[in-house]
Amino acid sequence: MAGSSPRSVEFAGGTDVGRVRSQNEDSFQIDNDLRLVLVADGMGGHIGGDIASRTAIEAVNDYILEYEPPEDGQGSPELGPLDVSVDIVRTAVYRANQRIVGLNRELGNPEGRGMGTTLVGLWLPHGLSQAVVFHVGDSRLYRFRKGRLDQVTHDHSLYQAWVDAGRSGDPPNRNIIMRALGIVDDVEADFSVQPIQAGDIYLLCSDGLNGMVPDDTIIDILADIGETSLDAAWRQLIQEANDHGGKDNVTVVLARFL
Repeated sequence: MAGSSPRSVEFAGGTDVGRVRSQNEDSFQIDNDLRLVLVADGMGGHIGGDIASRTAIEAVNDYILEYEPPEDGQGSPELGPLDVSVDIVRTAVYRANQRIVGLNRELGNPEGRGMGTTLVGLWLPHGLSQAVVFHVGDSRLYRFRKGRLDQVTHDHSLYQAWVDAGRSGDPPNRNIIMRALGIVDDVEADFSVQPIQAGDIYLLCSDGLNGMVPDDTIIDILADIGETSLDAAWRQLIQEANDHGGKDNVTVVLARFL
């Protein structure tokens, strides 16, 4: 029943190189046991954007797997279980950044150059009815609830900064990212805690989806999930991105709370 606490969650997703690019630099991870989903959009082309995105996914997943709170939801005496979970994610993102920075140094890439990646994730720790959402860059997370699509994350891009400042002057290129993993020694991720309701669908994606497909089309596809399936929905979303030009790699992961 919509509005009530969910009893279970199901995940599905996939990635596609698109219609223009020759290499897929996106990566994603679905860990059903951890109830963790991640999407990363690598940057760097032949320098290793695919390596950066895959490294970020692996580093975050490995750290959370090692330090996940117990299933009874009990945190430390000083902190509640939700605070512990946020701290775990914060450290996981830090570790991922350090690992990619290290790879750039090994390759002789100067600071601010070389491979990098965006990252967006959703984690529902065992014993909690709230999800930890985190991101760096312009890969997005949306919530679809009761027919409404809301963007939960806020892009770390020059274009978004221009929008936030009132759209004065000519718009900058939408592809200029102001935060990414692997480019500098210290990067700040944004975090939020999302109360989950039964019937919610969360969509994580690289900008190859939202840069190609209008929100109304996304809404129509998500609204039909009750009649089809999560698997059919992510495939249809990727097909829509390609039908609209497929100018970038596109990755879509869906989480449905039941």
